[in-house]
Order: sequence, then structure tokens, then C-alpha cells
Amino acid sequence: MIDCGTLVYNRPEDYQLSRDEVADTNMSVPCFLVIHPRGILLFDTGLSDRLVGRPLWENVDGGYGQIKFTSLRGQLADIGVTPADITYLAISHSHWDHVGNANDYAGSTWLAQKAELDFMFAANADPAYLALYAALARAPKEVFVGDRDVFGDGTVILKFTPGHTPGHQALYVKLARTGGVVISGDLWHYAEERTLRRMPKEEETTGTAQSREMIERFLKEKNAQLWICHSTAFFRNAIKSPGWYD
Repeated sequence: MIDCGTLVYNRPEDYQLSRDEVADTNMSVPCFLVIHPRGILLFDTGLSDRLVGRPLWENVDGGYGQIKFTSLRGQLADIGVTPADITYLAISHSHWDHVGNANDYAGSTWLAQKAELDFMFAANADPAYLALYAALARAPKEVFVGDRDVFGDGTVILKFTPGHTPGHQALYVKLARTGGVVISGDLWHYAEERTLRRMPKEEETTGTAQSREMIERFLKEKNAQLWICHSTAFFRNAIKSPGWYD
């Protein structure tokens, strides 16, 4: 797990939650590196490395202040990994806090949900956001629909969870000691969304409820943990690079 930034935010009402119901309205932004005998997968690329050292007030988008203290590229270098070493790139979805450095990893094979690829490169795509991942248009890619077993042995599976975006996906990783883990992407943002059964109003009819129900069943089936990526409480206590889960 790699620290890929922080979102400073104070509008939990956008998630149909009140300030009294949310312990911390800010959001962590992690990225994940999965090292497998058959290759290396990078899941999400976080906030742009260009933000490192820049003041918060310079980078506010839709009420989300963006701050970053260390680069993704630098943290990978600290553990001996270069962009050329990464076999596969996958993103939970194409919002800017998940694709900020996607262009740097366009030499990897992009594992792309067809629905998300179509959404990302639609004629009405926002040019400012498109610039963050434009190089993926030319990247080697494997385009698919639904779940994808990345290495073919059931230990690393991209789970199709549409709703937040058309091609949103979570990531299941089965670890020898830690056990099974589902990395949520933006299927949930706050732990309180899960416990109180809330979601953004606009997602009530886009498939998020059904995707959440599917993942809840999957968690029980696999006896797996759920890691809610944007939860600062989760991220605060998690093992972060150069440490690791095995």
C-alpha cells in the first residue's frame, strides 16, 4: 500500500451523511502494488506527483483540496521498482484522484474494463481530466467485460462493480498470511456509508447498490476483509510501503 495523497474535504452531505455521522470527512488516497510470481500489478495511481510540495489552496477541485507529500514514482523507487518493471496497470475508475499518474505507467499492459475505457475516451470527456490519462489510449491493453483473474490462479481478481462510474472495479487479493482482501476503490468512501447504508444520491440508480450487495456476498464467501480506500481511519493504521502485506 502506497501513500498517494490526501483529499481535504468537508461535505459529507454529498454522500447523504451528516458531519455528526462521519468521524473524519477527509479522505486518504492509496495506491496498491501487487507482486506475484507472474508479474507486478499497479492498482490506481493516485493524485498527480506534480502536487508534491505544492500548497493546498492551489489544488481544489469540486470542493476537494488535494495535498501530497511524496511521489508515487519515488516510493516505488524506494522499494526497487521502476515503471518498466510493472507488468499490468489497472484502475478502480477514471476519476482524477485515481489516475493522476496514469500516463507514467502507459508502458505497462492496461487491464481495462470496456465500459470504463468507453467512458474515459467519450467525445464529451473533460479535457482537463483526459490529460491525466491520455497516454493510455496508446498503451498496450487487454479490454474485457466483468471480472478478470489477472494471473489465472484466483489470487488477484478485478471485480466488476459498476455504479460510481460505468466501469468501476474493486480488487480482490488472496494473501498467504493476511488472507483475502477486497480493495474497495470508490464503491464506498466512508466506513459510515457501509454501516449506515448510505450512498451519493446520484448513485442510487446507477448500480452501486447492486455492486455493494455483490461484494458483501463475495466477502462472506471468501471470508475476506474489506479495505475502504478513502477511509482515513483505515489508512492511518495500515502497513504502508516500504512495509507490506503477505
